[in-house]
Amino acid sequence: MNVISSSSGNDSLAMTQWALENDVPDLHHVFCDTGWAAPGWMQRVERIHRWAETQGVKTHVVSSLGMAELVRMKSGFPGNGQQFCTAHLKGLPFLQWIDEADPDCKAVVLVGKRREESDARAGTPEFVYGSEYHGGRKLWHPLYLHTTAMRNALLARAGFEPLPHRSLECNPCVNANRADFLRLTPGEIERVNDLEVEVSQPMFRAKRFGALGIHGVIAWAKSGRDRGDIEEEEAQCAGLFGCGL
Repeated sequence: MNVISSSSGNDSLAMTQWALENDVPDLHHVFCDTGWAAPGWMQRVERIHRWAETQGVKTHVVSSLGMAELVRMKSGFPGNGQQFCTAHLKGLPFLQWIDEADPDCKAVVLVGKRREESDARAGTPEFVYGSEYHGGRKLWHPLYLHTTAMRNALLARAGFEPLPHRSLECNPCVNANRADFLRLTPGEIERVNDLEVEVSQPMFRAKRFGALGIHGVIAWAKSGRDRGDIEEEEAQCAGLFGCGL
């Protein structure tokens, strides 16, 4: 088995096209439902799965406990430096699925990380043998040397336009930036606000944006104010299971 751990974003989709062009056998496309996707994102997943199935790829949607339930369980939101969302919403569901589908741990897991994406990913290897995060299976980053132009060419050959943003499988992400906040729908904003009220904790730390609560953060995003003289924080989604890719 060759298993694509997908967020249905640009890189995951381009990697699927690459695998098809390179005759990678027994392909499985696995999407973990975080319960926190943007409106319309699951329709995109369905479109990608319909396309993949016409190419002979087996597709799977794996359920998780969902972001809202995770926040209730933890009595707070994940944040920079403590992204337990990745482990609970993607890692554990993916591992439970693949352990059942591949009990002998012979499968290869494909993730669409690219070195060009950021300094943090500049050292991404092509392979990780015996990945501890994937049950000891081999982890493969086929697009690790691909540029954005090369990735977009793969998307074009698959018949898809590149998105102007990362995957919206988890929206808003704990690492959201100004553009991400401005893209939120009123319903998404209220979903965050309701959960913040329920657990009596803000999703985004006041120190990061000089604002308390999602409505304050949206006001900050609209105002164009700088974040202030604070230490710059890494804002990288965990890439072990294809988050954001």
